[in-house]
Amino acid sequence: MDQVKKKMGTLYMLATHLGNTEDIPQRSLKALKTADLLVFEEDRPARAALKAAKLHREYLKFSEHIQKETLNQIQRSLQSGKTVAYMSDQGCPSFADPGRQLTKLAFELNAMIKVIPGPSSVTAAISACPFDTSTFHYVGFLPRQEQQRLQALKSYSQADSTLVILDTPYRLKKLLESCSQFFSQKWSGFLALDITGEKESYLMGSFKKLLSNASLFEQKLNFVLIV
Repeated sequence: MDQVKKKMGTLYMLATHLGNTEDIPQRSLKALKTADLLVFEEDRPARAALKAAKLHREYLKFSEHIQKETLNQIQRSLQSGKTVAYMSDQGCPSFADPGRQLTKLAFELNAMIKVIPGPSSVTAAISACPFDTSTFHYVGFLPRQEQQRLQALKSYSQADSTLVILDTPYRLKKLLESCSQFFSQKWSGFLALDITGEKESYLMGSFKKLLSNASLFEQKLNFVLIV
């Protein structure tokens, strides 16, 4: 197996910033310069990362909408011994993004995998949270379908540990409304908003209190909710 791996290329999983490009790891910037093939989720974060690395390079997109052809090109690159660098939109790859499919492919090909760690919205939010997070349950993104989302929240309301929930900015209000419905008054919410960005802020209190802050839903900021 070792001999096979030597013939295969290497997949680099690159961490990036959460909202401030100065936080991109230097090793990630170096990998962007040296990798044979670059892969990003979306154009805007890709351009920001390449600008931070002072590069102008072609790249492939890999998102929930663009996958098959990109996977085929990644496979060909790895099989020919080249290096492929994947960077998600924010933070560490494979957290609520399609990066897991790339690592799965690398393992199927017996290709090498290298990780360049860095910022993570989950650990960043926990750093500012006063709740007991010695143990926590990572919920991640809830189901998109409303009934499935409500059913999931109902089951989590019986949990005996801190919960870490992610979702898209435009669903924040619905998420807080659902939490106020299923979680008892003893539960509190902690919102980490726009971490490292211009509007970075942290709010804590009852779900009723959080819902009363109308500006939360007007700004459409990325967030992590800890319950």
